[in-house]
Amino acid sequence: MAPRYSASLRGCLPWLLLLLQSVFILVFLIFLPNDYGLQKSLNEYPVLQDVNVMIFLGFGFLFGFLKKFGFSGIAFNFLNAAIGFQWAVILDSLIFKNSTDLQAIGINSLKIGLMCTFPVLISCGVVLGKMSPLQLIVMTVLELPLFSANRYIMTSYLKMSNHNSMMHGHIFGAYFGLAVSWSMIPPLTGNKASEENEKSRPLSEIFSILGTLFLWMFWPSYNSILLTESFQLRNAIYNTFFSMAASTVTVFSVSSLLNQKGKLTMMNVRNAILAGGVSAGFIAYIVQHPWISMTLGLISGIVSTISFTYSQYTMNSITLIHDTCGIQGTFGMPGILGGIAYTVIILMADFGIGILSSQALVGAGCILLTLALSLAGGILTGLLLKCKLLRPPKEWHFFHDRPYWEFPHVDSHM
Repeated sequence: MAPRYSASLRGCLPWLLLLLQSVFILVFLIFLPNDYGLQKSLNEYPVLQDVNVMIFLGFGFLFGFLKKFGFSGIAFNFLNAAIGFQWAVILDSLIFKNSTDLQAIGINSLKIGLMCTFPVLISCGVVLGKMSPLQLIVMTVLELPLFSANRYIMTSYLKMSNHNSMMHGHIFGAYFGLAVSWSMIPPLTGNKASEENEKSRPLSEIFSILGTLFLWMFWPSYNSILLTESFQLRNAIYNTFFSMAASTVTVFSVSSLLNQKGKLTMMNVRNAILAGGVSAGFIAYIVQHPWISMTLGLISGIVSTISFTYSQYTMNSITLIHDTCGIQGTFGMPGILGGIAYTVIILMADFGIGILSSQALVGAGCILLTLALSLAGGILTGLLLKCKLLRPPKEWHFFHDRPYWEFPHVDSHM
């Protein structure tokens, strides 16, 4: 029997998009200053553009590896990032702000807005191909306030730095997405149509590794964009490069060792080599010796590759959680590893002094807080996303562009 494709998205999608954009415009008009703040200099724009490339180009191509979901993987990432950026700026400027004064929109607003979309895109990687555009938009709108609240608690009450609170976005996005997947998407074992469509082609893998290369190249900018002290900026850039180089070498080594035929696996390469940058974000700015960041990159590369090799295909049947892009191995576990490394380094620096122990305790507490909020919020969001008004796709529509995109060159022959 031929697959049944939905005829139109006209019923809800355009109206929801127009409603959201109209609300954003009204909020900026009524509640935010109508002019841009005085900027002493725009010399931070190049590094902002690096992060911009990571979000729209890096993640977009990274999500284009599915052989029949290339249009949606790239374009839906673009749409969610555009919505999430505006929503994040509003949340940071009006609701979760650290001062009572209303700040004008400036370069810092753009940095926060872009970086806050990272957890959303990470979560989308978990459910890639299994949600309608309406569901993805609603998930974006619901996830960002939770992540902003998580950051607000860290910076306002736990006295965590703005930079480190943002680095917890890797953990938050990964486990929020996994919780959403667990609570709303049925296990895909035994569904032959879904299993076939979830595969990739050599051309789609090339596009995906291109996204990985963009993310790899600009990750030092991501790990340093919120830092203000020159020595921290220097440390973050250098250590991120060393950590990512070490994780890349490790992934190539471990991937071939774990393969029964001794060959490399593209899925490992295009995902696990990013683990070094994820884990380094927590400690790169405080580490003075490159061997420390290289060691962390080596460990995170091993952990990530083992995760992809042994848990990616078994997690669905054992835990009933389906992770399309292997987000847990790319962002979740390396993020937790980076948070643990931060706590260990603080404790080692404090050994015999007894001054910084509370900061190490706060670091461990922030990991637990992030896991708790992301898992609880993800489960509740997943239950809400089951609503039929949001047009959840049928299982035979998973990982396929045809329910959402027009293909004149194909439809004309049918």
